[in-house]
Amino acid sequence: MMIAILVVYFGLMLFIGYLASRRVKDSRDYFLGGRGFGPWFTAFKFAATWESGVKLVGSPGMAWNAGWSSLAMGIGTPLCYFFSFRVFGQRLKLAFDHFNVLTLPQMLEKRYDSRAVRVISAVAILIGLGGSLVAQFKATGEIFSAILGTDYPAGLLIGSVIVGIYCIMGGYLASVWTDFIQGIIMVFGSVAIFAATAHAAFGGLSPDLLSQLNAALGSIDPNLLDITGGGKMSWSNLFIILAITMLVGIAMPQQSVAIFSMRDVRTARVAMIVCVVFSAILAWSLALTGMMSHMVLDPADVKNPDLVIPLLIPRVLSPLLGGIYLAAVLAAIMSTVSGSIVVAASSLTEDIFKLAIPERYNRSPMFYNRVGSTIFVLLPLLLAVKPPAIIFWIGVFAFGFLVFTFLMPMAGVILIPSATRQAVIVQMISTMIIIPVWTIWLQKATGIPALLIGLIGAPLIFFIVNAVCRKSEPAPEIHALWDKFRQL
Repeated sequence: MMIAILVVYFGLMLFIGYLASRRVKDSRDYFLGGRGFGPWFTAFKFAATWESGVKLVGSPGMAWNAGWSSLAMGIGTPLCYFFSFRVFGQRLKLAFDHFNVLTLPQMLEKRYDSRAVRVISAVAILIGLGGSLVAQFKATGEIFSAILGTDYPAGLLIGSVIVGIYCIMGGYLASVWTDFIQGIIMVFGSVAIFAATAHAAFGGLSPDLLSQLNAALGSIDPNLLDITGGGKMSWSNLFIILAITMLVGIAMPQQSVAIFSMRDVRTARVAMIVCVVFSAILAWSLALTGMMSHMVLDPADVKNPDLVIPLLIPRVLSPLLGGIYLAAVLAAIMSTVSGSIVVAASSLTEDIFKLAIPERYNRSPMFYNRVGSTIFVLLPLLLAVKPPAIIFWIGVFAFGFLVFTFLMPMAGVILIPSATRQAVIVQMISTMIIIPVWTIWLQKATGIPALLIGLIGAPLIFFIVNAVCRKSEPAPEIHALWDKFRQL
């Protein structure tokens, strides 16, 4: 039954990719889907890309291990959506349309009147998303192999081929359509395993479920009731999680593209509400599931917190619902992978190929667009077959690398009219060096998280250089953009 459900699901994803390919006529369609998406497609694209497979497997595992402190990310995620759509999103959409561009690096080039900023931005996206994709493909291979009962290379190949085909065929449009379906599956799967676990642990859902859960957790380990999980989640980590979560929409290219592709600025207001509801359902369902699993699973069997979900599925779900939840896990992973592939491909083709071989690119743009997507399917796939020894650090640094490389340049687009190209260039290059070096070699030695270094260092470098190189008056085009901002 489970395999049959997964086969149907995979077939649906490929069919959607085929349908999307018939609608794609040019690069604007391929990389932005025509920029006409309403609030529901925008919301599910943004949320499904952000709420990755880590959420559906890692969150219950964290809840098993740390109790209520595991909800820190879930509580912070609505802040991500509020800032992404209401604080930053409407201005980002206006800026993107004002400059009439196709990619984030092109927008930064227009904003700072600098080809160097565009090239550095494109390189940063290729490095950051390239590293992230290797880690994501590795996770894809492990999940597929565990679910399908194959070895790791076969699982990696199956997952990569499926997501690769619909991305290469349909580009961003296929990614949006599939993310909408995948988001619905994620919600249904999360609610199903929550209800089933509650039934197994306490006989069903009831108004006093939280009281029953707290009493049970307190008898097992009082630290599970503590906001820090008995020190497992420090206050400094809680602060960093909340701070960075608020910056996702402005500082992560694979998230910003959902904002750029909105129909208009009004779309952001409804999309924010949809995202918050989506996130709340996942956060509470999965965290409570992980905590209730203490009443269902034998602690001796849970040798690793990530095993909570694989152990729960056959214990509390029927084969039909088990297959749906497994499809939800794969949906979460594939939505994140597809979003990263399309954004990385857009930077490679529109900001590297188009500059390096303009005549060839302009003769066959769609050919090169699909070549770019193919490269970001095959290269991470090959690296993930035998991932490098530092694969863990690649995944860790990729997030901080992207967030802090783009934080201040993007803030300069919508919040700082006096931002200069010199400050942007120096800050981006500095961050692109500091974050990986600190993550790989200095984080363990100093005990200071690389994310904290980036959170402090990127703004500090930017504002120091900006103060030295500050112009007396922003360009007229920037004045025109700010006039549009004031009308919001």
